Amino acid sequence: MRWGLAILFLAACGDDGGSSAIDAATPIDMGVSIDAPVDANPNMPSTLADTGLCTNAACTTYAADVRVYAPQYELWSDGATKKRWIYLPPGTKIDTTDMNYWKFPVGTKLWKEFTRGGVRVETRFMLKVMENDATPGAWFFASYVWNTAQNATTEATPGGMQDANGTQHDIPMRAQCRRCHDNTPGRVLGVQALSLDFQGATGELDLDDLAAMNLLTTNPPGTAGAPRFPLPVNNGNGAVDKAAYGYMHGNCGGCHNPNSSIFATTTLDLRMDVTKLSSVTVMPARVTTVNVNGTVGGLTGPIVKPNDTANSVLITRMNIAAGTNGRMPEIGTEITDPAGLAALTAWINQPP
Repeated sequence: MRWGLAILFLAACGDDGGSSAIDAATPIDMGVSIDAPVDANPNMPSTLADTGLCTNAACTTYAADVRVYAPQYELWSDGATKKRWIYLPPGTKIDTTDMNYWKFPVGTKLWKEFTRGGVRVETRFMLKVMENDATPGAWFFASYVWNTAQNATTEATPGGMQDANGTQHDIPMRAQCRRCHDNTPGRVLGVQALSLDFQGATGELDLDDLAAMNLLTTNPPGTAGAPRFPLPVNNGNGAVDKAAYGYMHGNCGGCHNPNSSIFATTTLDLRMDVTKLSSVTVMPARVTTVNVNGTVGGLTGPIVKPNDTANSVLITRMNIAAGTNGRMPEIGTEITDPAGLAALTAWINQPP
């Protein structure tokens, strides 16, 4: 798990799922235009092989300076199998002054590969070209579509693609990628302190690795081999809490956080905060949902009503059919995540 000067990540927008009358690539009220302009970066390669990830067109061998990673709180993509990589330019570090929101150096690259039914359908790519993440054009996004022979890619159009490579996987519009990524300060969703604060099962890059390799401007507290940011335990049900808070962090917190453009009207904070882990009673996802009213389908009720999933708006919205107003997540998925639903159900039904 030790390596040179590279790490790799993949963007987490889009879907990989089942059919519906209105596809996940074009949800109702999603607030983006299918005519969104191309990210006009003259350095954006036309094929995946030219991005620096692979050494051949089929991407069966990888560059020596990229590293596989896998967040412990994974975004649900309708059951897609995913691989992720990250690259950091030599001599650079991730600015971890704010441990909740990392700032990546110019030249950072991230990739995420989606496989559906054993068929590679898409690899997403992010490239940072300007220091200030908030500057328009600081990050460029692209998706590369795999051909039927699985030996070459072409860049997808900004409008995305439905049913890529004969599967039910939809490549998102570029504006959809930005809709999620622009709601977090550093623009990167899966490479962060809490997501990497675990020991990967097969040697993926983790928080301990980054600290040991001196790739962080500020190292996390604690010691290697143990959680740097241990989560609080409620009545001995630590596994229940971790599954639920982790699911919301990875699947909802990218948009539902105080830095998001939607927070002014929807004051949900479903992202875990390293400064608010002393007790479950101060965790943002609990404070902003439990016995707090929300609205769905014109009906108002508690977002989370303890021991009553049938009357918890959070569960109701997860179960709304894809392509229908009120469904959450609104984009990127067409199938309700059974494990995520089970985790939230167990959390709501546990003793207070």
